[in-house]
Amino acid sequence: MILIISDKQRKIIDAYFRVLQENPDVTEVTLGMVASKVGMSRESVFRYHFRNVEEIRDKIHLLIDAEVYEKTKEFVESEGYSLFDFIDKELLPLLYIHRDWLKLMHLRGIDYRFQSFLLKKYIPIVEKYLDKIGKKEILSNYFIASIFVKEILSITSTWLNDDNPEPVSLFKEKFMHLLHQSPYDLLTSKDKVNKSEG
Repeated sequence: MILIISDKQRKIIDAYFRVLQENPDVTEVTLGMVASKVGMSRESVFRYHFRNVEEIRDKIHLLIDAEVYEKTKEFVESEGYSLFDFIDKELLPLLYIHRDWLKLMHLRGIDYRFQSFLLKKYIPIVEKYLDKIGKKEILSNYFIASIFVKEILSITSTWLNDDNPEPVSLFKEKFMHLLHQSPYDLLTSKDKVNKSEG
């Protein structure tokens, strides 16, 4: 599904991000401020495009996520496509495209709503993938899916919130390394090296 927005809505969204850059407190951002930045009246934005800033944020969430969600569904329904190939070739490049939006949303404290949106959407998809491949663990597939989605979100948000995030071609190897290690392995790997040297 390709999410269609009008040129006016695109301008309103761009204006919203400009207002966010100028106002450190997201709770003070109003529809009137956004309308003024785009050169429209508040009434016109309200009547024809967005009723409030929450609707603008919801549209941003959908714009960021639309293609990622479609690609993820295709992956889960496909046969023989590696999870790590999917992350490398599909997921990371799509996230990198929206890095400026994602960073600003995180810095202005509205990232938590997007995180909740993504968790509700992707945990069931990953659970379905685990059910499909017959993953059997002590933990439920739902629990494993929850951990996996949260780990992906944690790594990607840390990467994209860097002052100058590395391009996908440079970051993907680090990303895969992090996915293949448990937090325990990452924390104790130096200890293991020191013990082997001593």
